[in-house]
Amino acid sequence: MKQFSFSLTIFVAVVSVFLFSGQQRRPVVPVPQQRPATPPKPATVSAKQPPQVTPPTVDMPHLYLLPEDIKFEGSSRTARLLGDSRAEGLYVTRTFIPRGTQGIPHTHPDSRTVVVLSGTYYYGIGEAFDEEDMTAMPPGSFLTEPAGVPHFTWAKDGDVIIQTTAIGPSGTQIIPDKKPAAP
Repeated sequence: MKQFSFSLTIFVAVVSVFLFSGQQRRPVVPVPQQRPATPPKPATVSAKQPPQVTPPTVDMPHLYLLPEDIKFEGSSRTARLLGDSRAEGLYVTRTFIPRGTQGIPHTHPDSRTVVVLSGTYYYGIGEAFDEEDMTAMPPGSFLTEPAGVPHFTWAKDGDVIIQTTAIGPSGTQIIPDKKPAAP
């Protein structure tokens, strides 16, 4: 029993020191009741939507051509695959160039893409035919011919077939020979 009273005395002393130590008592703040979580409202974003761009379309037929359907016609030995190079709009041609044929310097009013389908196509840029300034382009090569840029070609090693795609109307302007006239 003595031990209980001793423990009680110590407890009372500690509580007294705490209560009368000059410290202010903090008011008891009630703990707010927790509410069920509500999903946050979606943020309204006022980001500008990109303008809807309608890609340009080209009026063309649905067609397919097998190799035996492609006929090289005329002196230029060109087959029209799609459209007409003389008219406005997309056109695709395939040209057979016999071995040894040189295309003298010339320009076109339209920008073109060219794919070498067979043979080695020699291609150079400039107003004068220069064999040293030509690039040998084997089958599978791709090149562009920007409008108005003088260029020249050669089927030096054998027959060549190229395929050209552009937007017409097209044409060919020969660059005048810049050699001095013979005496």
